[in-house]
Amino acid sequence: MRISIIGTGMIATEVITVLRNEAKGMEITSIFSHSNREKAEELALTNMIPRVYTDYGQLLREDKADFLYIALVNSAHYAFVRQALEANRNVIVEKPFTADAAQAEELAALARERKLYLFEAISPLHTPNFRLVKDSLERIGPVHFVQCNFSQYSSRYERYLRHDVAPAFNPALGGGALADLNVYNISVVIGLFGRPQEAQYFANRGHNGVDTSGVMVLSYPGLTATCTATKDSSSPSFVIVQGEKGWIRIPTPANFFSSVEIMAQGKLTSCQRNAYENRLTHEFMDFKDVWERQDYACMEEWLNTSIDVMWVMEKGK
Repeated sequence: MRISIIGTGMIATEVITVLRNEAKGMEITSIFSHSNREKAEELALTNMIPRVYTDYGQLLREDKADFLYIALVNSAHYAFVRQALEANRNVIVEKPFTADAAQAEELAALARERKLYLFEAISPLHTPNFRLVKDSLERIGPVHFVQCNFSQYSSRYERYLRHDVAPAFNPALGGGALADLNVYNISVVIGLFGRPQEAQYFANRGHNGVDTSGVMVLSYPGLTATCTATKDSSSPSFVIVQGEKGWIRIPTPANFFSSVEIMAQGKLTSCQRNAYENRLTHEFMDFKDVWERQDYACMEEWLNTSIDVMWVMEKGK
């Protein structure tokens, strides 16, 4: 599968490493940056990427990639995905999918109209460990409570306190704890239980209105899920699913999903089914598999989950 990399930031750099090393059957055709050609050229040289683009329209016309991987600032996702779909290009876009549910539904409709593949790169939902949790819910159910905590003191927070605002703390660019970290927690809960009946966000907000930390409460019939994320403080991160017959715990942040503990029928088991060292590899291998098998129904199922997540995320605005 041939992929063009749109962006030169930290996550784009990590994905390039994944595609070159762990994710088999992948080829990087080009890299794009509209503001940092020097960084793009450095990444291209280091990773043997044949072409550097600074004109997105030119890339869409010329590049022969099967997919564009869009890893730009959050606020740019919608426009770049839409332009790619209008050029009949398949797309993988970083989380969060869009700025709101309306944008998500619009892009999904365009992809479906043109029978294009549109994937959100939300890593935990593609891990075997996540599938193990989903398959194990009946063993501990009925489930009544879920706790997710992704707390990580941001390396940019002290800059923010000095009013030096990086994109991760700029609400106009889609920054904040909800979009940066809590999207993983919310995606995991919706991946397990679907769209909630109600969602409400309680946030601590900084000097420019950005949420530096917050809790999203998702309400289902007989089930409540709390999704906590912080960039202004830290604590152990985890996911815990509590049922009448036991519990399931993931003792890592939701984006890693690196191991699973299951307490069922009085017996504790610990499992690790992920096949790759890097947390991002499973999603790209899943995308490749679904695209090669032309399993459009699976793509649509994942797309619906992304729309449901954006419906919840919108409650935090």
